[in-house]
Amino acid sequence: MRGGADYFASLRDGRAIFLDGKRVDDVTTHPAFAESLRRIAERYDAARHARDVTTCLDPATGRTIGAMWLIPRSAEDLGRRRAVHRFWAEGSYGLMGRTPDHVASVLTAFAGWRQLFDRADRRFGDNVVRFYEKARDEDLYVAYAIVPPQVDRGTPAHRHREPFIHPGVVKDTDAGIVIRGAHAIATSVTMADWLYVSYITPLAPGDTDYAISLVMPVNAPGLRLLPRRPYATLATSVYDYPLSARYDEVDTTVVFDDVVVPWEHVFVYKNVELVTAQFHESPAHVTANFQSLVRFGVKLELLAGLAAKLAEVQGGDGDPVTQATLGGDIAAFCAAFDGLTKAAERHPLISEGYARPHPQYVYAGMSLQRRIIVDLYRTVRELAGGAFQNMPSSEASFLSSETGPVTERYYQSAASGARDRVKLLKLIWDFIGSEYGGRQLQYEMFYSAAQPVVNRRMYRAYDWRSAKAMVDRLLGEY
Repeated sequence: MRGGADYFASLRDGRAIFLDGKRVDDVTTHPAFAESLRRIAERYDAARHARDVTTCLDPATGRTIGAMWLIPRSAEDLGRRRAVHRFWAEGSYGLMGRTPDHVASVLTAFAGWRQLFDRADRRFGDNVVRFYEKARDEDLYVAYAIVPPQVDRGTPAHRHREPFIHPGVVKDTDAGIVIRGAHAIATSVTMADWLYVSYITPLAPGDTDYAISLVMPVNAPGLRLLPRRPYATLATSVYDYPLSARYDEVDTTVVFDDVVVPWEHVFVYKNVELVTAQFHESPAHVTANFQSLVRFGVKLELLAGLAAKLAEVQGGDGDPVTQATLGGDIAAFCAAFDGLTKAAERHPLISEGYARPHPQYVYAGMSLQRRIIVDLYRTVRELAGGAFQNMPSSEASFLSSETGPVTERYYQSAASGARDRVKLLKLIWDFIGSEYGGRQLQYEMFYSAAQPVVNRRMYRAYDWRSAKAMVDRLLGEY
């Protein structure tokens, strides 16, 4: 397993990141990215000391592999996967959604369902398995870009006024295919080693040139990364912005300026049907979103802890009304979500030797996720009341001889000194109220898709046949 130093060294590869129109010389030292990268490096180091959680034996070979790369064959295997997902989520308190174990889940499902890629040509299934084994054996961090820019959402890619707004095949050669276009919201690609490129949004008949599924190194010639404003550059100190400063995985637009992709890195080539099928016919979508449920559960625990600490600091933890709010509006949601995650693990659908986390519980969790997060944010805001409007401008208020004594006196509470109280309030505000907090809310609300899309997936996953059979039995009794 790679260590943090190995990870940092891999990022100094000449990748083309452009921030504010200027190329970033070294992503590992640039203040917009360095602290978040350090969190990932720390987790790689921690993984080497938690091998009982982060590794397992590959049943097919008897070799030790990273548990995030285990092809699940049983509920017990899903339990191993849940443990490693939790390990990675705990490193960022659930605030980073695209840690290395996320796209690893996609690639693992592809490799466990290679027959889908074989339908076009067996060489494509070979490519999938070969790259999966490479990523597994080298402990690679793979990100993905699967959502095109919102230029004209009602028009198929091949009918845009300009060709190759969306990524597509400009030409092919004996050496490989040439990709041109752009994808949006490639979260964490600035932190990764490789990039997986395809489409999660449905393609239309005629989009043949855009029907691709492939991988490329992040330093591939012609690949440019255009991040949104990193929140670390807005953070004045870790005390004032503890999350913005350290846990931003940086959503990024990726531009493909005629990137040459060798044939051995191509999984789907000009096949609209397979691009659509690769996520939902294979176990990829539910396997990846099982990781997301585990990660979100860790985030809910953090939010519950913050709410409880807020009640303590304000001296309201013994108040029956506050206890009812914490229990009914926070703890109940958190416990229910944890139950869905464990049900998806313990009741898998096993077909062709692959254990899918049960889609009914995965999609129930995804459907509730966007609603739960909004309700929880509102509850914490109500618990805080006007506290967020009554904070010192920065940590410097405590350090100044002019303002330090009065800051210590007037920002305390009966249960806490001023510095600790303000520290907690600033942490909570960075979670739910700062620009970083706003991104966290938006991310969870639209993590997978718009609500109607998620609800349709839930409709297809639910066991309506059993529910209707119960009605038929009742109708037949009288």
